[in-house]
Formats: sequence, structure tokens, C-alpha cells
Amino acid sequence: RTGGGIGAEQDTEIRNSDVKFLFPNSLTSWIFQRLTAVVAEMNERFFRFDLSSFEQGLQLTRYDGTEEQHYDWHIDRGMGTGQRKLSITVQLSDPQDYEGGDLQLRFGKEPIAVNKERGMITLFPSYTMHRVTPVTEGTRHSLVAWVSGPPFK
Repeated sequence: RTGGGIGAEQDTEIRNSDVKFLFPNSLTSWIFQRLTAVVAEMNERFFRFDLSSFEQGLQLTRYDGTEEQHYDWHIDRGMGTGQRKLSITVQLSDPQDYEGGDLQLRFGKEPIAVNKERGMITLFPSYTMHRVTPVTEGTRHSLVAWVSGPPFK
């Protein structure tokens, strides 16, 4: 299991999940194309960040309820993360297939739980505090990505 930067060891007190990385190729290019279109539209409407690419690929994440896998409060920027500007989570699992596993964002004192509908795409600035609460039953799958760009000025 790895977390943080690609190939980094995972502190299971903070993060306990299984991840695999996907990069553009003949089988995955359609996913990158669709996410690029969504990011372009949402960035234009809400953020207006100077963005360049999904240089770190896409992370397929699995949270298993038998181990109460989770990812505690963190941000997606820092040492070894490149110039991440936008974080994206795509909900792959049907919310009826697991319990717990809430993606929560914190912009103020109280966390906000994200809609768990299958296919839901959530975008937020990579400096936003967020977590995935423990999955207590079943399995949750998500696709996570970060869009990079030149340093903020």
C-alpha cells in the first residue's frame, strides 16, 4: 500500500487504502479526455486557476470495510506532490454497496459531506482540508486526480 507521493510508504493511522495509478494509454485515454473536459469547464466557471495537466496520472482507490480503511484530514499539496492546484474525486461505487466512506471537505469549522451518488465528480482546490471517513462495511471505489499548473502567484 502506498500513499502520499507515488511509491511513498503509508502511515495506516492517517491513511489506510489500496491504490493503483493509471496513466494515459490506448485503454485509458478516454478517461483523461472526459476529465479534462470537466476540469476545463469547472475551472472556467469557478476557479480560474492556471492549469496544465494530470501529470501524476489518475489514482484508483479502494477502501475496504473489513479493515475500516480511511484517509484522515489532509491537504493534497506539500512535499513531493508537485504543483497540485485542483483535486478531483470521481465516485465509482454505488453508495448502497458500502457504509461510511464519506468524502468530507472543510472550508470552515464544520465539515461538508460530498454527495455519494455514483458518477459524482467533486472538484476542489488542492489546499482544501478533506478526509474520507472509515468504510465500516462493503467496499468503496473512487478515482482521484490532481491537476497541476505553474506555482500560484
